[in-house]
Amino acid sequence: MRRLLLGIGLLLLCLTTGCEYKDIDRRIFVVAIGIDPGEKAGNFKVSLKLAIPQGDVTKIDEKMQILTEESSSISEALRRMKSKVEKELDYVHCKSLIVGEKLAAEDIRHVLDWAVRRRDIQLILNFAVGRPEALQVIEVKPPSERIPSNSLIMAMSGQGTESPFIASVYAYQLMRDIYENGKNPILPVIEAQGKEQFLINKIALLDKQKIRLVLSANETRLFNLLTRSNLRTNFPATVDDGKYQYYTESSSSSYRIITTKEGEPAIRYKIKIKGILEESSTQEIVTHSLLRQISDAGAEALNQEVGALLYKVRDSGLDPFGWGIHYGARHWNNSTEMRDWERLYPRLKFQVEADVGVKYSGMIR
Repeated sequence: MRRLLLGIGLLLLCLTTGCEYKDIDRRIFVVAIGIDPGEKAGNFKVSLKLAIPQGDVTKIDEKMQILTEESSSISEALRRMKSKVEKELDYVHCKSLIVGEKLAAEDIRHVLDWAVRRRDIQLILNFAVGRPEALQVIEVKPPSERIPSNSLIMAMSGQGTESPFIASVYAYQLMRDIYENGKNPILPVIEAQGKEQFLINKIALLDKQKIRLVLSANETRLFNLLTRSNLRTNFPATVDDGKYQYYTESSSSSYRIITTKEGEPAIRYKIKIKGILEESSTQEIVTHSLLRQISDAGAEALNQEVGALLYKVRDSGLDPFGWGIHYGARHWNNSTEMRDWERLYPRLKFQVEADVGVKYSGMIR
């Protein structure tokens, strides 16, 4: 009996096939993808940034290569690019997908659908808008970059710089926000500034398919303040003729949807910040009284700036903060709650209450 089982096992082993695994020296790793509109209407111009393994860990500078192909479909462009290299294109280390601004102004759903369906691309892929086009963004190679596209990966993921102007958006988040009722998606905007520098300090607000509004750098910082806890940044305050800057040690933001005495819908935001005085334009000695004045002035400035941002977002008809989800979660008629929210949204009022506490002078005396 044992011999019979052994013979059957050997027979089955003969029928099995290999896993088609290719060694690392037969692979080229795709670390970033850029997608722009093609020269022909309806086409896509797909660009790949490739990291070429060197095999020597002591090398301080890895080689990279850019491939570009235009086709009527993204998949077809990638298949054609295989004919331009001698090794297998590997996407498991791809962490950035840049959509050109012109394409994002038309429709990003096709690109997103392809990225999510692609079996060898992770759902933690960072999405962003490339200005003026995606190809120019992935061609940027800062002098500090030692691994191809690592500067983009570290900036977008927060593993490197912790900028108050950068918002990370993963593929799964973008897909969820596009199909979720009560919230609109956002994307960070990456601007190519020559061949050695990029700038990420703006956010694009989208409807369910394309860009509708791009926030300025300061508006982007305020947006991150409202959507992220403990944002590390600085804000201004003016007391008499003195101009001050305070650094935020900790910050938090919360809101409630309420009804005012006049019966109008409103959103009340509460912002709490603890900060350190970082810069002063005067030589005046910093006292507890002055710190209180700086705190009050900083809170008043925040109230005005955040209020202006919220009304600007409301007037655009977009809801990147997810207020609609919040409203729907507290109303129980699933068939009408979103219609009710759409009717209330244009009439929204905002009440912003910032509590700023600048507790330390930042100096020893």
